[in-house]
Amino acid sequence: AKIVNLATNLGAILVFGISGKILWILGFSMALGNIIGGLIGARLALRGGSTLIRRVFLAVTALLIVRLALDTFL
Repeated sequence: AKIVNLATNLGAILVFGISGKILWILGFSMALGNIIGGLIGARLALRGGSTLIRRVFLAVTALLIVRLALDTFL
């Protein structure tokens, strides 16, 4: 999955680079946020272990179910 993601990102840079429509500041800020989030998430997972990961997974899944229900019925 990481190789495919890298290939699509490089393809997007190539396509948008040719047309001159790359938003460099937005891209770099998103990359920085991705790196910081990955580091924080990895450290929390190492500290909290499987219990923390399970609780976060269940909380996010429950929130997604609630949001889907709200979007469907409202």
